Amino acid sequence: MVSRKLKFRPVPSSCILLVCLASTADRALAMGPDVTTMDASSLVQLEERANQADPREKCYLYAEVLRGLTELEGRQIAAGQEEQAHTTMQRMNDVAAKIHAASVKDAKRLKNAEQILQRTTVRVSDMVHVASAEEQAAMQSTLQHLNTVHSELLTMVFAR
Repeated sequence: MVSRKLKFRPVPSSCILLVCLASTADRALAMGPDVTTMDASSLVQLEERANQADPREKCYLYAEVLRGLTELEGRQIAAGQEEQAHTTMQRMNDVAAKIHAASVKDAKRLKNAEQILQRTTVRVSDMVHVASAEEQAAMQSTLQHLNTVHSELLTMVFAR
């Protein structure tokens, strides 16, 4: 056997950032074209629709709102709009609380809502790595909240 020593060269942080942004862009495209084009006013309308929806539909609609907010926050972070991204993150926490309150065992499309929430937590986890140092702690808190809600939804899906 021939033994070779591998030499590892440090990778510039700009290369890592490009890979992260490319993979998150691929994920956004995989989530669907409607998510990447949702603006703040569309999200407000969708959230109002979710507020007035049948209790069985609320969980899924709030998950859609959360997905849109996550993509909006990603665009704000990429554009350097930290204050807007922070406000969007606070809205994400509010919507996650609404998902928790709306998640009932007889909800329709509970599995779909769980899948959306799973993708959303992965997306937020990716964004934590590219956020500024000031925002990382707040984003970690949001991520923990999302993980808790996701776990509860997953438990309900498997309880069916």
